[in-house]
Amino acid sequence: MRKSKFDLISNIVIVIFCLFSLFPLYWLFTGSLKYSSDVVKIPPDWIPKAVTWSNYRKVFENYPAWNWIFNSVAITLLTCGGIVLVASGAGYALSKMKFPGKNLIFAYTIAALLVPMEIYILPLYREMVELGIKGKYISYILPNLAMPFGVYLLKNFYDSIPNEIMEAAQIDGCGRVKFFFWFGIPLSKPGIAALSILSAIRIWNNYLWQLLMADPDNRSFTLPVGVAKMFDATAGDMDYGLRFAASALTAIPLILVFFSFQKFFTGGVSAGAVKG
Repeated sequence: MRKSKFDLISNIVIVIFCLFSLFPLYWLFTGSLKYSSDVVKIPPDWIPKAVTWSNYRKVFENYPAWNWIFNSVAITLLTCGGIVLVASGAGYALSKMKFPGKNLIFAYTIAALLVPMEIYILPLYREMVELGIKGKYISYILPNLAMPFGVYLLKNFYDSIPNEIMEAAQIDGCGRVKFFFWFGIPLSKPGIAALSILSAIRIWNNYLWQLLMADPDNRSFTLPVGVAKMFDATAGDMDYGLRFAASALTAIPLILVFFSFQKFFTGGVSAGAVKG
Protein backbone atom coordinates (compact mmCIF):
# COMPACT_ATOMS: atom_id res chain seq x y z
CA MET A 1 0.00 0.00 0.00
CA ARG A 2 2.80 2.37 0.96
CA LYS A 3 4.63 1.54 -2.28
CA SER A 4 1.53 2.25 -4.39
CA LYS A 5 1.15 5.69 -2.76
CA PHE A 6 4.81 6.43 -3.44
CA ASP A 7 4.41 5.40 -7.09
CA LEU A 8 1.32 7.60 -7.43
CA ILE A 9 3.07 10.64 -5.94
CA SER A 10 6.17 10.01 -8.07
CA ASN A 11 4.09 9.80 -11.23
CA ILE A 12 2.29 13.04 -10.39
CA VAL A 13 5.61 14.83 -9.79
CA ILE A 14 7.01 13.47 -13.07
CA VAL A 15 3.92 14.62 -14.98
CA ILE A 16 4.21 18.10 -13.46
CA PHE A 17 7.88 18.39 -14.45
CA CYS A 18 7.07 17.12 -17.95
CA LEU A 19 4.40 19.78 -18.35
CA PHE A 20 6.85 22.47 -17.24
CA SER A 21 9.42 21.15 -19.73
CA LEU A 22 6.96 21.02 -22.61
CA PHE A 23 5.37 24.40 -21.96
CA PRO A 24 8.05 26.44 -23.86
CA LEU A 25 7.43 24.29 -26.94
CA TYR A 26 3.67 24.69 -26.55
CA TRP A 27 4.04 28.46 -26.23
CA LEU A 28 6.34 28.56 -29.27
CA PHE A 29 3.98 26.67 -31.56
CA THR A 30 0.81 28.36 -30.37
CA GLY A 31 2.52 31.75 -30.65
CA SER A 32 3.45 30.98 -34.26
CA LEU A 33 -0.28 30.59 -35.01
CA LYS A 34 -1.28 33.91 -33.44
CA TYR A 35 -1.34 37.44 -34.74
CA SER A 36 1.45 39.59 -33.28
CA SER A 37 -1.01 41.61 -31.23
CA ASP A 38 -2.30 38.41 -29.62
CA VAL A 39 1.22 37.19 -28.78
CA VAL A 40 1.89 40.16 -26.46
CA LYS A 41 -1.66 40.35 -25.14
CA ILE A 42 -2.07 40.69 -21.37
CA PRO A 43 -3.53 38.49 -19.98
CA PRO A 44 -2.36 36.01 -22.60
CA ASP A 45 -4.57 33.63 -24.53
CA TRP A 46 -3.32 30.22 -23.42
CA ILE A 47 -5.29 28.69 -26.27
CA PRO A 48 -5.29 30.73 -29.52
CA LYS A 49 -8.71 32.20 -30.21
CA ALA A 50 -7.87 33.21 -33.78
CA VAL A 51 -5.55 30.80 -35.59
CA THR A 52 -3.58 32.08 -38.57
CA TRP A 53 -0.98 30.50 -40.85
CA SER A 54 0.06 33.86 -42.24
CA ASN A 55 3.21 33.91 -40.12
CA TYR A 56 4.57 30.79 -41.82
CA ARG A 57 3.49 32.12 -45.21
CA LYS A 58 5.44 35.35 -44.62
CA VAL A 59 8.58 33.38 -43.72
CA PHE A 60 8.53 31.54 -47.05
CA GLU A 61 7.37 34.48 -49.14
CA ASN A 62 9.75 37.12 -47.80
CA TYR A 63 12.84 35.01 -47.19
CA PRO A 64 14.60 32.11 -48.99
CA ALA A 65 13.48 29.71 -46.28
CA TRP A 66 13.31 26.73 -48.66
CA ASN A 67 17.00 27.22 -49.49
CA TRP A 68 17.84 27.41 -45.80
CA ILE A 69 15.92 24.21 -45.13
CA PHE A 70 17.55 22.43 -48.08
CA ASN A 71 21.02 23.46 -46.92
CA SER A 72 20.36 22.30 -43.36
CA VAL A 73 18.87 18.97 -44.43
CA ALA A 74 21.65 18.26 -46.95
CA ILE A 75 24.45 19.17 -44.53
CA THR A 76 22.85 17.19 -41.70
CA LEU A 77 22.31 14.04 -43.79
CA LEU A 78 25.77 14.10 -45.38
CA THR A 79 27.49 14.77 -42.07
CA CYS A 80 25.53 12.07 -40.23
CA GLY A 81 26.42 9.56 -42.92
CA GLY A 82 30.10 10.47 -42.63
CA ILE A 83 30.02 10.31 -38.83
CA VAL A 84 28.44 6.84 -38.88
CA LEU A 85 31.00 5.59 -41.40
CA VAL A 86 34.00 6.99 -39.50
CA ALA A 87 32.73 5.95 -36.05
CA SER A 88 31.82 2.46 -37.29
CA GLY A 89 35.25 1.89 -38.81
CA ALA A 90 37.12 3.30 -35.81
CA GLY A 91 34.96 1.44 -33.30
CA TYR A 92 35.39 -1.83 -35.20
CA ALA A 93 39.17 -1.41 -35.38
CA LEU A 94 39.47 -0.58 -31.67
CA SER A 95 37.26 -3.52 -30.74
CA LYS A 96 38.25 -6.38 -33.04
CA MET A 97 41.72 -5.61 -34.38
CA LYS A 98 45.09 -5.83 -32.64
CA PHE A 99 47.74 -3.21 -33.35
CA PRO A 100 50.33 -1.26 -31.34
CA GLY A 101 48.98 1.69 -29.39
CA LYS A 102 45.34 0.62 -29.56
CA ASN A 103 44.69 1.30 -25.88
CA LEU A 104 46.44 4.66 -26.11
CA ILE A 105 44.30 5.67 -29.10
CA PHE A 106 41.14 4.65 -27.26
CA ALA A 107 42.22 6.63 -24.19
CA TYR A 108 42.85 9.65 -26.43
CA THR A 109 39.38 9.20 -27.92
CA ILE A 110 37.80 9.22 -24.47
CA ALA A 111 39.84 12.29 -23.49
CA ALA A 112 38.62 14.08 -26.62
CA LEU A 113 35.09 13.88 -25.21
CA LEU A 114 36.14 16.48 -22.63
CA VAL A 115 37.32 19.05 -25.20
CA PRO A 116 34.59 21.44 -26.42
CA MET A 117 34.72 22.64 -30.00
CA GLU A 118 35.01 26.28 -28.88
CA ILE A 119 38.60 25.65 -27.79
CA TYR A 120 39.89 24.80 -31.27
CA ILE A 121 37.32 26.59 -33.40
CA LEU A 122 39.59 29.51 -34.38
CA PRO A 123 42.48 27.43 -35.80
CA LEU A 124 39.89 25.22 -37.47
CA TYR A 125 38.30 28.29 -39.05
CA ARG A 126 41.68 29.51 -40.34
CA GLU A 127 42.33 26.09 -41.83
CA MET A 128 39.05 26.15 -43.74
CA VAL A 129 39.86 29.64 -45.06
CA GLU A 130 43.40 28.65 -46.13
CA LEU A 131 42.06 25.57 -47.89
CA GLY A 132 39.65 27.81 -49.80
CA ILE A 133 36.57 25.79 -48.89
CA LYS A 134 34.81 28.25 -46.57
CA GLY A 135 31.14 28.54 -47.49
CA LYS A 136 31.08 25.18 -49.29
CA TYR A 137 29.31 22.08 -48.01
CA ILE A 138 32.62 20.37 -47.34
CA SER A 139 33.56 23.07 -44.80
CA TYR A 140 30.37 22.37 -42.84
CA ILE A 141 30.84 18.59 -43.01
CA LEU A 142 34.55 17.80 -42.73
CA PRO A 143 35.30 19.19 -39.22
CA ASN A 144 32.35 17.30 -37.72
CA LEU A 145 33.14 13.82 -39.01
CA ALA A 146 35.29 12.85 -36.02
CA MET A 147 32.81 12.29 -33.17
CA PRO A 148 34.55 10.63 -30.18
CA PHE A 149 31.29 9.65 -28.51
CA GLY A 150 30.24 7.80 -31.66
CA VAL A 151 33.48 5.81 -31.63
CA TYR A 152 32.97 4.97 -27.96
CA LEU A 153 29.33 3.98 -28.47
CA LEU A 154 29.92 1.71 -31.46
CA LYS A 155 33.04 0.15 -29.95
CA ASN A 156 30.83 -1.12 -27.13
CA PHE A 157 28.50 -2.71 -29.66
CA TYR A 158 31.36 -4.42 -31.47
CA ASP A 159 32.71 -5.63 -28.12
CA SER A 160 29.40 -7.42 -27.58
CA ILE A 161 29.89 -9.48 -30.76
CA PRO A 162 31.57 -12.77 -29.73
CA ASN A 163 35.02 -13.25 -31.23
CA GLU A 164 34.01 -16.82 -32.05
CA ILE A 165 31.68 -15.50 -34.76
CA MET A 166 34.55 -13.59 -36.34
CA GLU A 167 36.88 -16.59 -36.12
CA ALA A 168 34.28 -18.86 -37.69
CA ALA A 169 33.73 -16.35 -40.49
CA GLN A 170 37.49 -16.15 -41.15
CA ILE A 171 37.67 -19.94 -41.41
CA ASP A 172 34.98 -19.75 -44.10
CA GLY A 173 37.08 -17.20 -45.99
CA CYS A 174 35.41 -14.03 -44.73
CA GLY A 175 38.03 -11.31 -44.26
CA ARG A 176 37.90 -8.55 -41.69
CA VAL A 177 36.54 -5.97 -44.11
CA LYS A 178 33.81 -8.31 -45.34
CA PHE A 179 32.97 -9.27 -41.75
CA PHE A 180 32.65 -5.58 -40.91
CA PHE A 181 30.04 -4.98 -43.63
CA TRP A 182 28.24 -8.33 -43.45
CA PHE A 183 28.10 -8.86 -39.67
CA GLY A 184 29.48 -5.86 -37.77
CA ILE A 185 27.19 -3.16 -39.14
CA PRO A 186 23.96 -5.25 -39.12
CA LEU A 187 24.57 -6.35 -35.51
CA SER A 188 25.19 -2.77 -34.39
CA LYS A 189 22.10 -1.23 -35.99
CA PRO A 190 20.65 0.00 -32.65
CA GLY A 191 23.88 1.86 -31.91
CA ILE A 192 24.06 3.29 -35.43
CA ALA A 193 20.45 4.50 -35.15
CA ALA A 194 21.14 6.17 -31.80
CA LEU A 195 24.32 7.75 -33.13
CA SER A 196 22.48 9.01 -36.21
CA ILE A 197 19.85 10.78 -34.09
CA LEU A 198 22.44 12.30 -31.75
CA SER A 199 24.50 13.43 -34.72
CA ALA A 200 21.48 14.94 -36.47
CA ILE A 201 20.58 16.98 -33.38
CA ARG A 202 24.18 18.09 -32.92
CA ILE A 203 24.73 19.10 -36.55
CA TRP A 204 21.35 20.76 -37.04
CA ASN A 205 21.90 22.96 -33.97
CA ASN A 206 25.60 23.69 -34.60
CA TYR A 207 24.85 27.37 -35.05
CA LEU A 208 28.31 28.78 -34.25
CA TRP A 209 30.20 26.76 -36.86
CA GLN A 210 27.50 27.27 -39.48
CA LEU A 211 27.64 31.02 -38.85
CA LEU A 212 31.43 31.08 -39.30
CA MET A 213 31.28 29.06 -42.52
CA ALA A 214 28.36 30.96 -44.09
CA ASP A 215 28.92 33.32 -46.99
CA PRO A 216 27.26 36.78 -47.05
CA ASP A 217 24.78 35.46 -49.63
CA ASN A 218 21.76 34.56 -47.50
CA ARG A 219 20.77 31.77 -49.91
CA SER A 220 23.75 29.77 -48.65
CA PHE A 221 22.67 30.02 -45.00
CA THR A 222 21.48 27.04 -43.03
CA LEU A 223 18.09 27.35 -41.34
CA PRO A 224 19.35 28.37 -37.84
CA VAL A 225 21.72 30.97 -39.33
CA GLY A 226 19.08 32.26 -41.73
CA VAL A 227 16.54 32.67 -38.93
CA ALA A 228 19.08 34.51 -36.77
CA LYS A 229 19.95 36.84 -39.66
CA MET A 230 16.25 37.40 -40.24
CA PHE A 231 15.88 38.47 -36.61
CA ASP A 232 18.77 40.93 -37.03
CA ALA A 233 17.24 42.38 -40.19
CA THR A 234 13.83 42.87 -38.51
CA ALA A 235 15.14 44.13 -35.16
CA GLY A 236 13.09 47.30 -35.44
CA ASP A 237 9.91 45.52 -36.55
CA MET A 238 8.65 43.44 -33.66
CA ASP A 239 6.55 41.00 -35.64
CA TYR A 240 6.40 38.40 -32.88
CA GLY A 241 4.22 36.01 -34.85
CA LEU A 242 6.79 35.92 -37.66
CA ARG A 243 9.61 35.32 -35.17
CA PHE A 244 7.72 32.53 -33.45
CA ALA A 245 6.98 30.87 -36.80
CA ALA A 246 10.61 31.05 -37.92
CA SER A 247 11.80 29.62 -34.59
CA ALA A 248 9.23 26.82 -34.81
CA LEU A 249 10.55 25.87 -38.26
CA THR A 250 13.99 25.19 -36.78
CA ALA A 251 12.51 22.90 -34.12
CA ILE A 252 9.95 20.92 -36.12
CA PRO A 253 12.37 18.69 -38.10
CA LEU A 254 14.26 17.55 -34.99
CA ILE A 255 11.06 16.88 -33.07
CA LEU A 256 9.75 14.73 -35.94
CA VAL A 257 13.04 12.84 -36.20
CA PHE A 258 13.25 12.19 -32.48
CA PHE A 259 9.68 10.92 -32.08
CA SER A 260 9.94 8.83 -35.26
CA PHE A 261 13.08 7.06 -34.06
CA GLN A 262 12.67 7.32 -30.29
CA LYS A 263 12.54 3.54 -29.91
CA PHE A 264 15.92 3.12 -31.60
CA PHE A 265 17.42 6.05 -29.71
CA THR A 266 16.59 4.86 -26.20
CA GLY A 267 17.36 1.22 -26.98
CA GLY A 268 20.63 2.01 -28.71
CA VAL A 269 22.03 4.33 -26.06
CA SER A 270 21.07 2.07 -23.16
CA ALA A 271 22.45 -1.04 -24.87
CA GLY A 272 25.68 0.68 -25.84
CA ALA A 273 26.16 1.90 -22.29
CA VAL A 274 26.05 -1.55 -20.70
CA LYS A 275 27.68 -3.72 -23.33
CA GLY A 276 31.37 -4.40 -23.48
